[in-house]
Amino acid sequence: MKKFLLSASLIIIAICIIAITQIIPKSYSVTLEGVKYQLGADHKAFTSPVTIRIDGELKKSLTNVKTFNGIIDVEGENIPVPSDQRKLEIKFQENGAGPIVYSYNDNGSPVTYSYGTLYVNTDFSEVTIATSAKDAADASKGSWTAEDGYMITAPAGDREEALKLSNELMKDFLNGKTLE
Repeated sequence: MKKFLLSASLIIIAICIIAITQIIPKSYSVTLEGVKYQLGADHKAFTSPVTIRIDGELKKSLTNVKTFNGIIDVEGENIPVPSDQRKLEIKFQENGAGPIVYSYNDNGSPVTYSYGTLYVNTDFSEVTIATSAKDAADASKGSWTAEDGYMITAPAGDREEALKLSNELMKDFLNGKTLE
């Protein structure tokens, strides 16, 4: 009976240790060089170099829901959110998509701004962002399509590397389709 209790206790302790190590937030501070490009055969000429900085932490819940809290800065991107209010909370969906939505105050009024959707690997060393094309009438609204949407991907030196990485990071979201 003592052996059984000891074994059961060790198993419970091991499970608790594994659970605790899984839910402890992990900090990330990375700078990646990549490219911004537009999808679609008619847009192959549009590419430009970008630098992405990510600084924050990733938490996992016991149900494996991943949440990133921190800052994502894409050099050269015009984000109409005050710099002191750019802290994000991104909850990743089961398909790997993490909506980048800024919530901030503008002269006392609450505002949300959707920048796009983030896809990352397990240690934030590979990143792709499907950026939302802004509505001309309302900058808080936007959309993205797999036919002609804009992407920011790192690390990548050119459009071909970026496309390959985007397809890999977004495979669960794309559900068998391929970005071109």
